[in-house]
Amino acid sequence: MKVSDDKALKVPSRPRRSRRSRKINQGIVTETVLKLFFSFLIGLAGVASLIKLVPYHIRQQGKLKELRAQVKETEAIVFKLREEFNRNFDPQQTQSLIEEYSSLTAPNRIHIFVHDENNTAISNSKIVSNPEED
Repeated sequence: MKVSDDKALKVPSRPRRSRRSRKINQGIVTETVLKLFFSFLIGLAGVASLIKLVPYHIRQQGKLKELRAQVKETEAIVFKLREEFNRNFDPQQTQSLIEEYSSLTAPNRIHIFVHDENNTAISNSKIVSNPEED
């Protein structure tokens, strides 16, 4: 009976780890620590790069805003020049353009010059009825 009492009193103990399994676990821990360290270094390098890029990005945005303003101004000038070009080559505007850019007038128009108090001439053209039609 004594043998059975010894078995009953024995508490199951943990199996002992061998030196080989301890070295494997230590290798895994070392590998994990190294991976964390290098990941941290790569993260720091990334943050440092972003910190350097933010001012550059802000400068580029300012330049882009300035360029967009210049493009709007240029588009306005181009629109104005295109309208003037179309007006100058519009066949329906020919007579008014001739009168505007030269001293020639239509046969049914006469120039009236009026002098104001400062002796400056004010020009006005007036349509007169054609005597041939009356």
